[in-house]
Amino acid sequence: MSALPSAFANESSGIGRFIELLHRTIGLDAESIGANSVSRAVRERYTLWRDRDGGTLDDYYRAVVQDPSRMQELIEAVVVPETWFFRDPEAFAALARLARVRLHERPAKPVRVLSAPCSTGEEAYTVAMALIEAGMPTDRFTIDAIDVSERALAIARRAHYGRNPFRGRALDFRDRHFRAADGGWQLDPAVAQSVRFSQANLLQLDSHAFERFDFILCRNVLIYFDRDTQCAVLRVLDGLLAHGGTLFVGPAETGLLMREGMSSANIPLAFAFNRPERASANVFNGTWPGVPVVKTPPPFVLPAWASAPPVVRAMPVVAKPREVAPVQVEPMKSLAEARSFADAGRLDAAALAARDHLRAHPSSADAYYLLGVIADARGEQHESRGHYRRALYLDPAHREALTHLAACLSLDGDESGARLLLARAERVTGSAR
Repeated sequence: MSALPSAFANESSGIGRFIELLHRTIGLDAESIGANSVSRAVRERYTLWRDRDGGTLDDYYRAVVQDPSRMQELIEAVVVPETWFFRDPEAFAALARLARVRLHERPAKPVRVLSAPCSTGEEAYTVAMALIEAGMPTDRFTIDAIDVSERALAIARRAHYGRNPFRGRALDFRDRHFRAADGGWQLDPAVAQSVRFSQANLLQLDSHAFERFDFILCRNVLIYFDRDTQCAVLRVLDGLLAHGGTLFVGPAETGLLMREGMSSANIPLAFAFNRPERASANVFNGTWPGVPVVKTPPPFVLPAWASAPPVVRAMPVVAKPREVAPVQVEPMKSLAEARSFADAGRLDAAALAARDHLRAHPSSADAYYLLGVIADARGEQHESRGHYRRALYLDPAHREALTHLAACLSLDGDESGARLLLARAERVTGSAR
């Protein structure tokens, strides 16, 4: 890589204006990914532009402002997607169940789903596979998927993926919906054709241009925006959400939605929310829709990706046998309750339940990981890093702790440390295949 251009020596005049431009254009909070990451992306794009067209950093800035294609190139250098199929599978199981109920109640109207932003398509295609496996014909639902990156959308439309998007142990869906091709996996055209991809900026969406959606997935993106932009995005999503609709977010974003007045759908680990006045339409009451109700769809047997229990990692060898020999219902219950509280945005209760679990099982890596997620949701960055490190001390192969701590290091500007952790996480994923 070429040396840092001298124009970057003055941070405020060099990178600062690009940070502001990215904030105005896509709402990016540079602190969420680290100013060093933005600086590196600007440097790479500027160097390519300079070698081809010549000119100073000032000239490049004007080119980015005036030429949408240059702006797009910069955005795609900054926004690096990280996604995989059936990420947080409970969310897709919940969506499939609720979609069947909604279709049964309104059989004349197809269920509408929005994935925003959709990145390289894994999330939107997962929705399609989940609905198909729930017994819904493809003509009874529509899936719109939008992203600001044309490069990501090109990958999504191709629907050909390597190994990385297939993670975890429940990979039966790959055998059902993909075929091996060209060193990777090609998605079944019937699934691929059920998703409509288009380029759009989430901040600039006109809610009046769309028919409202029954389900919206906006997961793991709000954390990259500042507070004002988060509120602006939520206003857009609110305008797009149909009456009785459900919004799915990422686990670290539940606290934000609770603060903004949304009500949890109370579906464990789905991170699903409704408007308060609509909450009763989809609140989870402990049992999925069943036979006694007049309007009840046919029974839905959960596929392996949804019904497989969470991977319970083995405790370190140093753990004494007497700590794990008896069946300890209450400690495990407290951890399950902690996850449920966290999903509902009840962060204090979640932290208390996780610590209750740790008192009974002080070597629980999962409990420390959950405390890290809770600390992230509270904005307690120093504490979250400590919890993730404790989880990894107890279980060096804890993939979620590896990826979350890698994200934290990246935010701190420690890119080499982040890459090392991501490489470890990839090795863990590979060994589980």
